[in-house]
Amino acid sequence: MLAIMLKIKCITNLHVGNGDVNYNIIDNEVEKDPVTCYPMINASGVKGAMREHFSKSRRLSSKDVDNIFGSESSGQTTSGKLKFLDADMLTIPMRASSGDSAYYLVSTNKALDRYVKYCKIFFGNDTMYLEQDEKIQGKSVEGVALAKKTLLLDEEIYLISDNEFKGIPLPVVARNKLENGISKNLWYEEIVPHESVFYFPVIAGDEDKELLEKFRNAVDSQVIQFGANASIGYGLCMVTVVEG
Repeated sequence: MLAIMLKIKCITNLHVGNGDVNYNIIDNEVEKDPVTCYPMINASGVKGAMREHFSKSRRLSSKDVDNIFGSESSGQTTSGKLKFLDADMLTIPMRASSGDSAYYLVSTNKALDRYVKYCKIFFGNDTMYLEQDEKIQGKSVEGVALAKKTLLLDEEIYLISDNEFKGIPLPVVARNKLENGISKNLWYEEIVPHESVFYFPVIAGDEDKELLEKFRNAVDSQVIQFGANASIGYGLCMVTVVEG
């Protein structure tokens, strides 16, 4: 089995909906992992966004696109040769309530440990993130003191506990439905803020090494749109291959 790891860095705000009907204050919530409750991008959404991007660009031939993502012709469906996993959250920015920055990239040990677990499973790599044991002095987000600092995927990440992380809500924006320029309905949508980071593995069989390498070269440093609201600039993300 072969695999590559891809990093998604949000350039603009992101909304990948969970498809549920809500009767809460928030009309549209983002998709979250059912176990950790952290924001995520479902594998089908990752694959769909990738396919749309490469179907429109010329970085891959139409044959390679069909081989990578699958095809449907004459009523027959062929599965893609590469397997896309869910994109898990690594870190999101939170507004600083004290410190020398407007915001800090925040995560938890649980989120970082999942990344390390993926590295062990798919790459046989026991690389751990760099962790500082000393307490961070004078820095906090949303009234929560930052504990430790780590460096992972070229991001300087500050850690808080899982309970503290879940206690800080994602940003919510008000959206307005207009008809002929007249406001008809105000509704609220949860977003994952820009600067957030996700990651996901792409897996191939040993016989598809060349195809995986083609995809790796084509996808590295590409700006790809994920999720909804593309017409207002949501979901633009930089996708890069994680080296090492």
